[in-house]
Amino acid sequence: MIAVNSTSKNVTPCLDTREHGSFADHEPSLWRAVITQALMDAATASRKPEARRIKADAVRWLLTPSEDFDTVCDHAGLDPDYVRSRAIVAMERNCVWRLPAGQGWRAKAREQALLQPAE
Repeated sequence: MIAVNSTSKNVTPCLDTREHGSFADHEPSLWRAVITQALMDAATASRKPEARRIKADAVRWLLTPSEDFDTVCDHAGLDPDYVRSRAIVAMERNCVWRLPAGQGWRAKAREQALLQPAE
């Protein structure tokens, strides 16, 4: 929906809340994007000085307890301790987000199910 101010001919974009919900409904997604960007920054393999500085800042922000991190997680609807623990696990895997095919928990569960004798 576009709102038009007839006196100044300014066009102002306006979200029709009947179709898309309120801005507050979308706020957690914005804060989750902040956390996701920090994880992506922490995973960079770039050797450029600026990228290395950004990586160090992201790693420090993700791993060091701070009020800022807790506030972002709170706004995202996530537990800061959980996010931090998952970030640690990801960084221990060198920020490889997915395991190679056949090495995840589902593949292992299927493998175990195939090894079980049928009843």
